[in-house]
Amino acid sequence: MKDINYFLDDAQNSRQGQFELDFADVITCFDTNETTVVTENGRTVIITWDVSGFFQSYRVIYETSQMEYTIDREVVLQVIEQLKYIEVDGETMQYILQRVGMQDQMLKQLIMSQPIEEVKDMYYERRELEQSNKR
Repeated sequence: MKDINYFLDDAQNSRQGQFELDFADVITCFDTNETTVVTENGRTVIITWDVSGFFQSYRVIYETSQMEYTIDREVVLQVIEQLKYIEVDGETMQYILQRVGMQDQMLKQLIMSQPIEEVKDMYYERRELEQSNKR
């Protein structure tokens, strides 16, 4: 699926001109230092390029019926630093995901992005746990 990470990976490994040629069918706005792309799930990503045409930053625009807001890369980096500062563990991160309503989305993203063998191993481990709890 061509999601946000798909486009960011490509943008970070190419220059603006090549990126825009590769994705001309999903680009909604070309600018001298910004490219606006719409992902397959409807997210709008604005990629910013430096004067040499190299990836500089990005922001995501989420549209709702009430308003439009953006998530700036710097804000995301600040959140990551805060999570590192509190030394977040797995249970706390799961709690955070539940509280922001993203647990199911995160589960799907992780499953879809991991090698299938790793997903199978986790499935079988969970299945064994379920069976041992029934005994």
